[in-house]
Amino acid sequence: MGKTASRTTIALLLSSVLLAVSGCGGTTGSKGNAANGDSGNAAGWAEKAGLNKTETSAELYAKAKEEGSVVLYSMSSRVSDVKDSFEAKYPGVKVEAYNISSVDMLEKLVREHGAGIYNADVIFTKDTGGTFTMELLKKGIVHKYMPSDLVGKMVEPYKTQVDGFVPYVEVRGIFYNSEVYKTPPITNWWDLTTPEWKGRLMISDPMKSADTMDLFLAFVQNADDMKQAYKEKFGKDIELNGSPNAGYEFIRRLAKNDLILTNSGGDIVKAVGKTGQTKPPVGLAVSTKLREAQGQGLKLGVSYDIKPKVSHVEQALLYIGDQSKHPNAAKLLIRWMAGEADGNGDGLKPFNIWGAWPTRSDVKQVEDLPLAKLNVWKYDPVFYYENSPKVRDFWLKQQ
Repeated sequence: MGKTASRTTIALLLSSVLLAVSGCGGTTGSKGNAANGDSGNAAGWAEKAGLNKTETSAELYAKAKEEGSVVLYSMSSRVSDVKDSFEAKYPGVKVEAYNISSVDMLEKLVREHGAGIYNADVIFTKDTGGTFTMELLKKGIVHKYMPSDLVGKMVEPYKTQVDGFVPYVEVRGIFYNSEVYKTPPITNWWDLTTPEWKGRLMISDPMKSADTMDLFLAFVQNADDMKQAYKEKFGKDIELNGSPNAGYEFIRRLAKNDLILTNSGGDIVKAVGKTGQTKPPVGLAVSTKLREAQGQGLKLGVSYDIKPKVSHVEQALLYIGDQSKHPNAAKLLIRWMAGEADGNGDGLKPFNIWGAWPTRSDVKQVEDLPLAKLNVWKYDPVFYYENSPKVRDFWLKQQ
């Protein structure tokens, strides 16, 4: 996500957001036409705005020029490149882009919608513990836009998935110093619980990083895989020591191995990839941090061959905000960020980089590893949403 939640922990923030969403009533917003939190009215608006239609970029551009602008809430600073290429391609339609962490975006969208303020046209985010899918999408605070000419070119499961439009995916992997290690030093997640790596693993604080907490949830959900990986590593069955399953036990042992908690994936890869080290740490970060190896002269590698899986898949999601003031410009911008009908639109290029995998079969990816061979667990918003409080409480007890 790049940024951490300010003034509070993820746990408290998500709790307050969920209360705000649940508290949305059925009265008309003071600054909009839809009822706050009224999914029926929101669905009516979405149909009227044509979110269920597939229109050409030329058709949308003619309407978008009348709207004049589009507001984008983005989890990525790379949207500055999207803004430049979009405005060059479609003069007369300005992009007002805000770089906001997914957690802060979640709070902002709920507060604004509850106040009848409909500022966001396009939302570019990750799911954040399933909350976008299970709360905002279901409540009609955000809407899916799935144009058939783009979706039809996606590979499964993204062609038929119901969570939203996914232009590309990433993973959360173990970074290592490629100057010191010619091959990945971590080949099994349980390696990180051994004395060799005591005090040498850096991760973003899971109470400040929804992405780290989501990965913890993946370990818990896929406990049978973690149990088997333990046996492959140590040659014996795991002892749970009171933990509910092998995923929880992995988190417990990880916490007891003197983790180095940080607030930033950028800080992690800088520490891991710094040249001239003899015993560098390893670090958990999003795979697209590989781009910083070139820009900052870091020596970075990331292992995609780790048992039982490299991680879960992290889906980039594109939504349209409820009651968008610029719905045609919003649709046009989403098409642009997805590569347009022919896959050649420059809006996808900032995200088709090392450590990222476009979901379209007609787009040549930069990453060497094919998407089909990416060994990941699926992202399960229902499980994550229902189990986040339990995993957060378990983590806190280990501190």
